[in-house]
Amino acid sequence: MQHRLHFHWDAFIERGMALSTLVTLTVNSLSHLSKSSNSNLQLWSLHALLLTIEAAGLSYVSQVQGTLFLAMEILLLEENGYVDFRQEIGHLINAIVAVLGPELAPGSIFFSRCKSVIAEISSSNETATLLESVRFAQQLVLFAPQAVPVHSHVRSLVPTLFSRQPSHRYLAVSTLRHLIERDPAAMINENIEENLFSMLDGETDSEIATLVRATIIRLLYTSCPLHPSRWLAVLRNMVLATSVTRNMSEGLTSSGYDSVDSTHENDVYGEDDDNMISGPKQEQVNWSAPISSQFSRRNKHLRYRTRVFAAECVSHVPVAVGTEPAHFDLLLARSAIAKGTYLSNDWLVLKLQELVSLSYQISTGQFEGMQPIGVQLLCLIMDKFGMTVDPEFPGHILLEQFQAQLVSAVKTAISTTSGPLLLEAGLELATKVMTSSVIGGDKVALNRLFLLISRPLSDIEDLFYPSFADWVVCKIKVRLLTAHAAVKCYTYQFLRAKENVPDEHQQLAPLLANSSTLLGKYWVGALKDYFSIIFGLHSRINHKPFLDGIQSLLVSLKVQKYLDEVWALILQATALDAAPVEFGADDSEDVHEHMFISGRSMVKLEQSDFQFLWGLSVLVLFHSHQSTVNGSVKMKLDCSKENFFSNIVFYGLDNPRPCDQVLPVLLSLTTEAFFSKDFLSVDICQELLQALIYADCSGAPVVSLFSKIIRLCPDKFFEEEDFVFVALELYSHCLAMVLRRDGNSQELPSNNLLPELSSASETMGCRMNNKHLWKLMMVLLSTSHQSSQLVSTDQCLSNIISFLHNILPFMKKCFRERAEPGDVHTNPQVALGALISLLAYFCTECDNRISMLENKISDSYRLLAKILFFCSGEVIALAKLVHEIEFLNENGAKNDVHMCGSFRHCIHIIQGSLRSTNMQVSNWLCLLCAPNISDCVSS
Repeated sequence: MQHRLHFHWDAFIERGMALSTLVTLTVNSLSHLSKSSNSNLQLWSLHALLLTIEAAGLSYVSQVQGTLFLAMEILLLEENGYVDFRQEIGHLINAIVAVLGPELAPGSIFFSRCKSVIAEISSSNETATLLESVRFAQQLVLFAPQAVPVHSHVRSLVPTLFSRQPSHRYLAVSTLRHLIERDPAAMINENIEENLFSMLDGETDSEIATLVRATIIRLLYTSCPLHPSRWLAVLRNMVLATSVTRNMSEGLTSSGYDSVDSTHENDVYGEDDDNMISGPKQEQVNWSAPISSQFSRRNKHLRYRTRVFAAECVSHVPVAVGTEPAHFDLLLARSAIAKGTYLSNDWLVLKLQELVSLSYQISTGQFEGMQPIGVQLLCLIMDKFGMTVDPEFPGHILLEQFQAQLVSAVKTAISTTSGPLLLEAGLELATKVMTSSVIGGDKVALNRLFLLISRPLSDIEDLFYPSFADWVVCKIKVRLLTAHAAVKCYTYQFLRAKENVPDEHQQLAPLLANSSTLLGKYWVGALKDYFSIIFGLHSRINHKPFLDGIQSLLVSLKVQKYLDEVWALILQATALDAAPVEFGADDSEDVHEHMFISGRSMVKLEQSDFQFLWGLSVLVLFHSHQSTVNGSVKMKLDCSKENFFSNIVFYGLDNPRPCDQVLPVLLSLTTEAFFSKDFLSVDICQELLQALIYADCSGAPVVSLFSKIIRLCPDKFFEEEDFVFVALELYSHCLAMVLRRDGNSQELPSNNLLPELSSASETMGCRMNNKHLWKLMMVLLSTSHQSSQLVSTDQCLSNIISFLHNILPFMKKCFRERAEPGDVHTNPQVALGALISLLAYFCTECDNRISMLENKISDSYRLLAKILFFCSGEVIALAKLVHEIEFLNENGAKNDVHMCGSFRHCIHIIQGSLRSTNMQVSNWLCLLCAPNISDCVSS
């Protein structure tokens, strides 16, 4: 009968419980059946009532009072002491809590009755009923958080963590995690970290252990921003295997959790006005008994797995503290403590010594499995505190005082006996130490680190770990090559300065040169493998790749992930001070000093390797602005500061663009050594100049690269008209970009680039024939005029005048020495007229702006007055030049139309300037005009 009842009732609930009108009738019927003398019928009726509550939801609120009285009535019957009845009643109470939710008021009679029922059913110490007691706490946390304080929940749940029943432990941990997520502020001060670690240490169920670890990590990220020192103390005890029993007893006592029975249900959940059913104290005896019993057997050391997890937690601390700057800046931390603006003045930077000490102990400890974690943690400390200044010693960083620990950790990690994980971590740490200020001028330490990372180079091709996957070996190879590339690029940042190069980095130049032949081979091999992967050619490689196993899809995906971050760094390191293989070693030191930044050649490139590096760099220029839409080539062009090597790859650029990372490579590949060996043809140089026109690059490196090509390329390049036209187009592009730059630009200021552009124009003019020379002149003048019209700011005007100030002497020299009136292909008269018209435009523009200014002593007024005076003075000089040219023509054509027109134009400009409202400028012009007029008259 009861089976038929269960079947029909389930069907009824599924179909009809959506109608709230059926709830009352259903509850009345089930309440009557639950009082039956038939125990099976009574049990199934209670179960059906549970299903009704779950199906009805909020529609059941009006029935909860009657259901609670029914449960208490059944519970008080002596013949209903069976576990099944008690468990089903616990189900009902927990379902009622879920229905009432926030309406369950703390301290109410109804709440006291619910918790008294739970206390009564769990008094039998049966597993099933104790489970309902723990679930009751969970239901309160989830649905009625206002009913019981967090501290009371924690007091009841912590002893249950050490229950012998997995279901109890799982519920207790999951409930604590809910508490952490729901009320993190209240959980911070509960100090349950050691309790969770102790539970984890004895946990045998893998699912529960995973949940405990996740709960600890969640608690770590919740409380570490306010209490990092507490976490360091706890984790230090765990990692170094301090006595568990002592920690547990201290933790329970300090947190208010007695390790012996001293609490019962009413103590946990608070006193109420009406205690209908008293809760026995014996229940809590069983909850807290495992704390003292389980850990007395193991009172010396934590299990290895627990210590490893504790070490992993330590590695989370620098991240878990958050992004508050005071955690990583000693000055800010001290200021915050002095001002008292924060509730907690526990800053991680104040515990830096303890953090480094613990990390060092982990990295050099006896357990090999923990050593990589410690070394990785030191790398993370380098990332977080690498730029933190030491206020006690200006010009130094805090981590300099830990140089000994860092170097020792590297030495321990990079050895012949190190496993692949430790070796990789050691290479990463060595890279970070050698490319930072931690060395602090210690030549011995830097030399020792370089020798450490050089030892594995000789065995890199035969590197093999039979117990690890192929991609692990590839990763170590990439990490080793990255370490050398980073050190080389970082060293060249100092060598480029030429002056005040630190001694410790100066000594690395010969060491880098000695290993460059071998490194160049490996670097080029790694780059070829990487670009085989991103072009999808790795599966069809018919030669032995440097990175073994990349033909496999799994290995190639793993390798690409690592190379995405470092390929640009390796590419730059390969190109720095590279030279052709045929480049003579017998050349004098002066030649090497002139050609190479370090004073010596590094990587020797075959023609094929040079073409690969050149083609790769040009490809990046074309690909950079399409990288987000081109799905066929998976090339990562990252210029974000999140990448550790960005500061090295984009050194000197405040606002880098993705393609800026290959411009230093192209600068290194356009040296005199490669031009002299015909590695650079006119076609590939022309192709590069075309790419630079459309590439989204920063101005400074483009100008430097363009100037270098113009200066070093053979004279025959300027005999090719296509090359000259492309060079003129790129020059116009660069000049317009620099002239139109305002003073708020994050790039290099215009006044630093204008001299270089002026020098480039002079170089081109000297190497061009007359036909192209006057085209260059017209490009200069038209670009200047267009820039002034498109960006009519004082800064733009000042840029143009600065450029003209640099280039006008050369232009006037060309007018005097290279003007050929008889040649129909040259037109110096037109160029001269354009120059005079440009100066006339600026004179008029400045005069108009001055007349509109109310403040006659402002910076704008001074600037415009200076520009007006300069332009007027140049017009006077050009008038004199026109007069000279007209009388020095060999054909004696004194009535040349163009020259006469230019001369009259100059006179009109001078007359207009003399009538200027700016009396000071007019007076200056009078002084300038007098001697020049007398010279013209005398001639």
